[in-house]
Amino acid sequence: MAVDVPVQLTYVVTWREISDGLKMQARHSPVGRWCYRILLGLVALLALVSATNLLLRGFDFVGLAAWKLVLIVFCFMVVARWLMALALLAYARHLGEHRVTVDEDGISVVSDRHTLQIDWKFYGRSVEGRRVFVLLTPDVWGTGVLLLPKRGLADPQDSERLRSLITRHLADA
Repeated sequence: MAVDVPVQLTYVVTWREISDGLKMQARHSPVGRWCYRILLGLVALLALVSATNLLLRGFDFVGLAAWKLVLIVFCFMVVARWLMALALLAYARHLGEHRVTVDEDGISVVSDRHTLQIDWKFYGRSVEGRRVFVLLTPDVWGTGVLLLPKRGLADPQDSERLRSLITRHLADA
């Protein structure tokens, strides 16, 4: 397999790819993982309080109100990610079709409205999903995110070459 050959991607970003990328960003950044742990801890505490309340006092609506609050917060978190994905989709659609070249020097992104050259040192880690490759900056928040949709690849073998390029260069970082 020739890794030295540049990998080309051509795509217009979809809402689903952006949403998947944001989900992966949250799961694979330290701050995102802590937020999930805190939320799970709160749910476990609420379950314990509700179970204790049910055993000692019987069913009352205070426990039900607390569960409603957790459900509302959870729905808000999901809807917030969807709305953020919609906002990013509007920006990505404004840029138009993306033509990305990934090679030994880095990543070159050319769209209808901008050109960007990114060095491999900018990213510190990567995550591969079913639909996208996600490159993340090494900071705690993982704020720098680049989505590379797999459907933008011209050939199925390009996926393996892209994976090899990303793995080799981000392992060096």
